[in-house]
Amino acid sequence: MQHRWSTPAGAVCALAWAAALPVAVTAVARRDLALDTPRGAWHAVLVVSLLAVAGLAVVAAVRRDPRPGKRLVVAGVVCGIAWGAALRGFMATVAGAESEVSWLGTFGFILLTSAVVGGLLGYAEHRRRLGRPRRRLTLAPLVFGLDPSALFLVLPAMAGGWALAGRGTPRRRRWAWSAMAVPVVAFVVAVALVGDVPQLLTPAGVAAVVLLFACLAVLTLACSIPFRAAPPPGPDTVEPRFTVGVPG
Repeated sequence: MQHRWSTPAGAVCALAWAAALPVAVTAVARRDLALDTPRGAWHAVLVVSLLAVAGLAVVAAVRRDPRPGKRLVVAGVVCGIAWGAALRGFMATVAGAESEVSWLGTFGFILLTSAVVGGLLGYAEHRRRLGRPRRRLTLAPLVFGLDPSALFLVLPAMAGGWALAGRGTPRRRRWAWSAMAVPVVAFVVAVALVGDVPQLLTPAGVAAVVLLFACLAVLTLACSIPFRAAPPPGPDTVEPRFTVGVPG
């Protein structure tokens, strides 16, 4: 399962990274990176986190780390922050000139929760590689529920992650996959209600849609981590003496 999905998963993550890049490039071009304003600080976090994710991808591609425990948690936090900042970019793009960025909304409800969820899922990957999965970590994405509206995105992603990990019967997995249609339908209905269908067909609208569903796909991949079976012994497994929060 791990090797079969590794290439598509990497492609999805690369698509999400590329879809978020225009938001970061625009912010840099406009020099809208002032750390004393919530919008500038969010832009700065987006730029730095995207660069950090690119660096992590390069390091992971060229080096196998026999002690990935703490690094997996840190990588999870960094990727979580990048994911949250990118999703905030979708919100700003859709809102257009009426977009407002606040310290509490952006940094409290989006970036902080994204960092926490990313770190917990990084820890879940560490436990999985150790062969000691902790199923309670499957509930980590519910931290996003601090903003109840986020559950429209999170719960379908959790269902998709469960199915992606190969859990349950084929019939139940099909039902879980069907739950992924909820955010798609909700998005289409919302666009139709506000009459923004023509705007959706512009280059900016298409880019926003790609960013949204790339973020949903990445979240689904991340939610699958605690459900996945432990890998066989190999370069991706953790040596028992190198653990985080687990007696080795």
